[in-house]
Amino acid sequence: MDYGKRIRPDACIADLDLDLAQSFLADANGGREPAVDILRRFGLIEGEAPDWGITNAALLLFARPPARNWHPGAGIRVMRVAGTARILGHRQSTTWVGSADPPLAEAVPKGLRLIGEQCRRSEPLRELLLADMPEYPAGALREALINAVAHRDYERSRSETEVVFYDDRVEVASPGLLAEGVTVRELTNGEAPHATRNPLLVGALVAAGHMLGEGRGLARMFTEMKDSLLPAPRFAAHRGVFTISLRNQPEVASAGPGWKHVVGGLGIDPDQRRMLLARPDGFTRGEYRRLNSVTAAEADQRIRDLVGRGIIEPEFSDDDRVPVYYLTADLDSTRWFLEERVPELRKHFGQHSRLRSADYREIVKLSYPVARRELGLLVELGFLREGGRGRATHYLPTAGLRK
Repeated sequence: MDYGKRIRPDACIADLDLDLAQSFLADANGGREPAVDILRRFGLIEGEAPDWGITNAALLLFARPPARNWHPGAGIRVMRVAGTARILGHRQSTTWVGSADPPLAEAVPKGLRLIGEQCRRSEPLRELLLADMPEYPAGALREALINAVAHRDYERSRSETEVVFYDDRVEVASPGLLAEGVTVRELTNGEAPHATRNPLLVGALVAAGHMLGEGRGLARMFTEMKDSLLPAPRFAAHRGVFTISLRNQPEVASAGPGWKHVVGGLGIDPDQRRMLLARPDGFTRGEYRRLNSVTAAEADQRIRDLVGRGIIEPEFSDDDRVPVYYLTADLDSTRWFLEERVPELRKHFGQHSRLRSADYREIVKLSYPVARRELGLLVELGFLREGGRGRATHYLPTAGLRK
């Protein structure tokens, strides 16, 4: 029998906070069912009054103070690290944010509040999506913590669930290895497991509205990270600890230097700009809707406008009647041209105040006529400004080169 279902012979009904149980599970009974009846319905207590059998799961969820006497690790602690790794011996790199003490019915809401308060605004996402965005989507962060609390090993470990915010990621660590039948590979592939070591805890958390049904939480993490243009969740099991990592750097390598400047000069609305910045390698109508939170009709209208302006064009595959919209050939060629040239120009102007034609030919290794045409295009696109005449002709950087 799993740990949560076992009866604690040294516990009695007076060791449970029945008011807490009633309020925590209020949505499951509409406030009409007595606490002991709903606890019994969820399998958290067994038998009849006065000889109730109290399960470990009931004590984890609703134990009266001092709840740590029943399980010292049934809490959550939250920390923040300056940098991307903890440095042993340098305590100043780690800041204690707070703890959410047991029982779990109190620790879970407080833990969610603590991690929500630590979720900062994302500058990379704001630059990319032209809107204020959290560094982690709330649903993914929430599911990572709830997953750790619900599925961890309470029998073999007395350590608390731990959440650590680094500059580039957040790690949610739950003590104990994965439940039998669950593998890191399956989780990494987004395959919902059909096993949990704590079914009574899961049932209570679902009934209280803190947890989605079986497998849906994992799918939500993947979907929310993808919709926020962030990498998929990462999973690891090492030295008796299972860790979920969420990273906060956008996974859009193709939206490179100078592209934002070009998109900003197209005269299109913010939703359309957001789409071209986030998905320059192609997007569907569904992706347009999710990213911009618009209706199907609004997405269709704005996509048709982009097509009409000669910015994108639809392409149908043999197997799918839903088109993918790609940049037109000329605009895509401009994007990749800037991808190659802008970093080199930035490097040059980091060391020199001006650029001569000979300097540019040396940088790009091209003939005079080709280099001359490229310099003219960079002036036209707003990345360079021409100065001087004749042999004194040179080029200066503009604001576009710094974007």
